[in-house]
Formats: sequence, structure tokens, C-alpha cells
Amino acid sequence: MNLLAIETSDAACSIALQVGDAIHARHEVIPMQQSQVVLPWIDELLRAKSITLNQLDAIAFGCGPGSFTGIRLATSIAQGLGYGAGLPLIPVSSLAILAQTAYQTLGWDRVLVAVDARMQEIYTGAYELSAEGHMISIQDDQLCAPDKIQWPPGAWRGVGNAWTIYPDPSLEVNTTLLPMASALLTLAIKKYTQQEWVRPQDALPVYLRDTVAWKT
Repeated sequence: MNLLAIETSDAACSIALQVGDAIHARHEVIPMQQSQVVLPWIDELLRAKSITLNQLDAIAFGCGPGSFTGIRLATSIAQGLGYGAGLPLIPVSSLAILAQTAYQTLGWDRVLVAVDARMQEIYTGAYELSAEGHMISIQDDQLCAPDKIQWPPGAWRGVGNAWTIYPDPSLEVNTTLLPMASALLTLAIKKYTQQEWVRPQDALPVYLRDTVAWKT
């Protein structure tokens, strides 16, 4: 299976390419610069592995929630490449990608994801590991005020930058981890095998919020 993965929902630009069973990735924290490097990095990975877009089976992207600019960037790049090459797209929750990243890098199998959404709100999701090694949602991604969250019971760890702003002393947390495209690939493969893809023209970012500024 040949898949390209694009994740730019936060401060990192993260690109991964799976060719057969091999995964090749580039991930750097470069806030506000993702739009300048995302296409060159994709081209760099494709050239390094001597593969063209037409040889891909699909393109996966982090559809949000997250930075409005970041998720629009990933969506539009995936749409443009997918439309031009006639490829299906696989949208994946950026919170799910962060949860999968926590499992693949830290070994955490039950995580509460909390990402700062500004305006005194956070994006949240609860994920736990399936028998197949995929972090699956047990509580829908949502946008809410910190004091309105109702987390599921049990033993959890926390990931996401919102735990710095709204700390919980009872949790072990990692506030610096960012979603990685290599983790996106893991989730995208599952979706691809289950035929959970969309046409490029039907791919949409997930904002969870309709506005980006305070109403006056």
C-alpha cells in the first residue's frame, strides 16, 4: 500500500509517506511556516523514494480540529493533489492523530486529549487502544469550556497544550507532544481497508467552531 499523509493542525509540519511496508517521514516544529515547506517536503519524499502521486493509493490528512489556518492548509493541499492525481482522500481527526502519536512514542494507551482552542475553550477527545493497535474514540471530539468537560471515568493520561493552561494535578501529562504524520498513517491504513475515504471535492476540514474571533 502506498499512502501519503499530511498533518499541519498545530505548530509542526508533519509529512509521511508509506511505500509498501516502509515509512519515510519528516516532522519539524515550525509555527507559521508550514505553508512554505509542505509542498517541497512532499516532493522531496516522493523523489527520494522514486514514486509519483499517480502511484499512490490515497492521501490522508489531519482534518482538525486545530489551527484554522493549519487544517485548511492540509485540506487544500490534499484536495489539490488528490484531484489532480485522481486519488481518494482519507480525513482523520487531528485529536485522534495526537492520541495515536502518544501511543506510538510514549506507549500511552488511554489518553485525554486537550488542545487550546483559544477564547477560553479547548478541543477535547478521549481515546483508548484497540486490540489492533489503533487509538479509538470513546468520547466524541468536542469544543467546550474547561469547566464544562465531563471526562469518562478511569485511569488516564493527558496530552495536548491545554493541560498547561488548565492543569489537572491528578494526571500525568505531556503538553509538548504534537500530532505526527507517521501516526496518521497508522489510522489512515485502517480507514482505507474499511473504504472510509472521500472524493477530493467532498473533503472538508473539521472546525467544531464557526467563528475564530470574539463577537463584538
